[in-house]
Amino acid sequence: MAEPLVEVSHLTKEFRVESARPPSLFNQLRRALWLGRQTRRLRALDDVNFQLEEGRSLGLVGDNGAGKSTLLRILSGIYRPTSGSCLVRGRLTPVLELGVGMHQDLSVRENVFLYGAMIGFRRAELQRRFDEIIAFAELEDFVEAKVKELSTGMRQRLTFSITAKIDSDLILLDEVLAVGDRSFRERSYAVFQRRRREGKTLVLASHDLGAIADLCDVSLLLHHGGQRAFGPTGEVLALYTGDGQRG
Repeated sequence: MAEPLVEVSHLTKEFRVESARPPSLFNQLRRALWLGRQTRRLRALDDVNFQLEEGRSLGLVGDNGAGKSTLLRILSGIYRPTSGSCLVRGRLTPVLELGVGMHQDLSVRENVFLYGAMIGFRRAELQRRFDEIIAFAELEDFVEAKVKELSTGMRQRLTFSITAKIDSDLILLDEVLAVGDRSFRERSYAVFQRRRREGKTLVLASHDLGAIADLCDVSLLLHHGGQRAFGPTGEVLALYTGDGQRG
């Protein structure tokens, strides 16, 4: 039996944040003496457990602040767990913050090769796919323009178009299906529908429950960092929409 593509076991993530409480006279003195700031621990994820087999896709469901983006960043390797484990087998592509990672003073052409190399593209592969990347982003008239001259939407389309072309086993998506106008969103949606048919694995965090229902075999419901449910998407969405969690 093949090993799961993703294994998450007793995963907990905490962040240190500075206390918002008014400082006491003692703490004011500590700060004055450079003895450190008063901090508290914020638990963003608490004992999360699931496995995801290759070829099956996972929806991350929950209100804002539930822990969906934090989990994606742990899966992508940006964050490390405070405790527990997260194992990803195979090549992954994170599509998290579109437009981030572009060099503002370089051209669109240069950024295709720079950003593409950052996320794992080989140069020959980028050269072969350059025209289709630019066409998908609808930037044919801006190839030599500097990225800082593009609108936010154009930069997001460029980032998405590069990442959408990479061939990976696991694709992590954080609310990216809302980028661009209706035509671009429909084409983007079609990309991931095709990836699913090709047997690729998606992990999608979205407030668009229709997209979750359409693209994801199973879903994970998070609430204040805790795992409320993991199972078939229809059952998880029924629980989410029926228990008053939606904000």
